Amino acid sequence: MSTHHTGASAPVSEPSRTPVRVLTSAQVAGVTVFPLLGTGLVLQGVPVDDVLTLLAGCGAIGAGTIAAAGGGRRLLTALAAAAVRAAAHTEPPGK
Repeated sequence: MSTHHTGASAPVSEPSRTPVRVLTSAQVAGVTVFPLLGTGLVLQGVPVDDVLTLLAGCGAIGAGTIAAAGGGRRLLTALAAAAVRAAAHTEPPGK
């Protein structure tokens, strides 16, 4: 007797179920607007240090808003602490 079963079908591999991540309009806008805004400000004569500070602040506010909306309390706390340290020009303990 053969161990091969003629009625058994070969295993079928299923297609990958990894989700496809589609960028939202807010993500696309952030990626395109920040460099354009920075370039425009520099061309208008704003010092590069001021432009980078402004854009970093805007990015931190955006990240904090997304973290708060998503319930990321620990991330929001870390961002707030980093912002306070940056404003006070201090380093975190251990550095």
